[in-house]
Amino acid sequence: MKNCELRERTKEKLATALITAMEEKALDKITVKEIIEKAGVNRKTFYYYFPDIYGLLEWVISRESNKLITEIQNNRDYENALNDVLDSIEKHRHLLNCIKDSVGRVTLERVLYRELEQLVAWAMKIGICETGVSISEKELQILTELSISDIWRLLLLYFQKEISYKRDEFIQFILRYLKASITAGLLEFGERDATRYSSVTR
Repeated sequence: MKNCELRERTKEKLATALITAMEEKALDKITVKEIIEKAGVNRKTFYYYFPDIYGLLEWVISRESNKLITEIQNNRDYENALNDVLDSIEKHRHLLNCIKDSVGRVTLERVLYRELEQLVAWAMKIGICETGVSISEKELQILTELSISDIWRLLLLYFQKEISYKRDEFIQFILRYLKASITAGLLEFGERDATRYSSVTR
């Protein structure tokens, strides 16, 4: 087995051990001793890869986010991309709840931010092509941040089961909001490029 494969397998064992432990207790009650016993590795190995349990948690979060980001980028429409985000939330609902309960809502926001950032940035690119506008990087960044903030609040309600919409209804609501807000924002702050717009709409 190659060294890189061995390293990844060891990290996966530690990650699985952490997730299992988080199903049993709060993150701040979990010890490195518990993790290494569950993973079947020694303490030296743990600290070779991670500075502490929070470092391991960051790696787990990054791994799952990267998988989702790849899926979003491979999609060609809003609905599939949004479905991927909701699937990820459903799949990791327990883990996300543990993060919120152990290290707070701010950390949870940071966890989901990357996924939303990729989704909204991707949607903005599609919006630019559809509207045929040119927009400055500064204004594009602000519009992206506003959209992420709005969608985050909606997803938080969904995540906490405080919204009455069924999943399909919720997806359609966000899709309509994304398309309406992105189109309106781009048309308001961007400059229409007639040449590019005509080529896109042919």
